[in-house]
Amino acid sequence: MIMDSPLHRFGQTTFARVEDSDRLRRVLDDPWLKSETIVVKPNWVDIEPGGFVDSQILRTLFEALDSRLVVTESLHIGRSMNLLEDGMAFTVDGEEVNWRWLLRGEGWRWLYDNPRWDWFREGGHWEQIVKEDRAFLDEQGFTDLFDEFDVEYVNTTDEVWRGRKEDPAEVKRAVESRYSPVQVERLYGMVPRRLYDLRGSTLISLARLKQYATFTLKNMFGMIIDPMRPWWHGPGNSRIARSIVDINKVYHSLFNVYGICTSLYETAVTHPEGEYQGEYLGRYNMVEGFGFVALGRDLVSIDSTLINLTEGRIEIAERINREPIELAEEEGLGASDRRVIEEAKAKVGSWLTPPSN
Repeated sequence: MIMDSPLHRFGQTTFARVEDSDRLRRVLDDPWLKSETIVVKPNWVDIEPGGFVDSQILRTLFEALDSRLVVTESLHIGRSMNLLEDGMAFTVDGEEVNWRWLLRGEGWRWLYDNPRWDWFREGGHWEQIVKEDRAFLDEQGFTDLFDEFDVEYVNTTDEVWRGRKEDPAEVKRAVESRYSPVQVERLYGMVPRRLYDLRGSTLISLARLKQYATFTLKNMFGMIIDPMRPWWHGPGNSRIARSIVDINKVYHSLFNVYGICTSLYETAVTHPEGEYQGEYLGRYNMVEGFGFVALGRDLVSIDSTLINLTEGRIEIAERINREPIELAEEEGLGASDRRVIEEAKAKVGSWLTPPSN
């Protein structure tokens, strides 16, 4: 029964078992979630099973909220090869390559040295990726879902590239009134005017629990508008922590950012003989039975708790995942608490153990 579903609060973070939207509505009792408009930033970096926030998860959230809803995300090549299996072709050093070439290895490294996307915008790629994005929305059921709930969709890349962005000086002023300056000021020019006009509203960073432990802070990395982000990762991931923290500074300065990490329905769990082959992290299975959400106003608290609860159960690249959380705490974006983490391990640690794998 819904009334019997467990709920635990650990400092700034709540863990709750959630069966459906009615239960989720009871859990989402924070005044921030009564905002007239709520912006939702789902994790749509790829289209692998369990790798993105799907329409079933979004429907559950939409049914639990009464606000006017806006969904926002950037364009991303990793999810945008629905119509063309390998994306569009282009030439690098006399050799024909394609979008898929950019996803790893030599192509990924090429983007370190070629961070500007003029070639993409001017060579027909932009028009194609917009078509691919529409196909993604259609094929995954988001178009119909958005129509049903009268949801506005704001694609940050498309908006900024079309010149519909807020004055970077205004964004800079907002950020630096609260935090230290970002290291790459180009981030100040990546806020669509439509989102800026909604400043002061609540923005939900909606992440999906998955086997490489990227939670609510990392989900905001997707608000960087580049269709691939190797430059923001940096060689050997040398820039990724700073990039994650700085884009969080931008949006924390404009919105009440609320974090939700969900394992509703099915969750991806690494397995050496798993049914699915991931683009980056090998084989995994989809496992039912987790059925919980972790949520709250403090994304550092959510993520530090989750990364400690999943240690040893989810394949974690230690520095890549811990460093942004630690840096975000240093930069004043939130706080972790070892006593809270230990209490969470004792009370809900078993919630993250796969019932079968």
